[in-house]
Amino acid sequence: MAGCSPSDDRISVSGTVLADGTPLGGASVAFVGNEGGTFASATTAEDGTFTLRAAPGRNKVSVNKIDPSTIPVEDPDADQTMGTEEEVAAMMKNAPKTLVAARFADPDQSGIVIEVVPGMDSVDLNVTSK
Repeated sequence: MAGCSPSDDRISVSGTVLADGTPLGGASVAFVGNEGGTFASATTAEDGTFTLRAAPGRNKVSVNKIDPSTIPVEDPDADQTMGTEEEVAAMMKNAPKTLVAARFADPDQSGIVIEVVPGMDSVDLNVTSK
């Protein structure tokens, strides 16, 4: 696949995601570089660590994790048509909950910007649950 080999211009970035000071395993981390033209993502290990290959330069970062206990079980026999306004409202009320504040899921809102350079140190991504 073109652009995915180690010979591309991407740089290895390692780090740890901390939510309220505690390592956050199973979180999605995304680096968006080149003014939105380059996307790199990883899932954190149980100790909150991650490694990915990001574009050099300024990268906006997002972090998200869904609380698995809030993911509704889908009924494969359920009607797949759009529900009534009340049904949609109930569905939204019961939507999966995130374990980090919603703003961190959007790289434009998270406030986390990392300058990716060769040989950079490991980064800590600090997020909050509220």
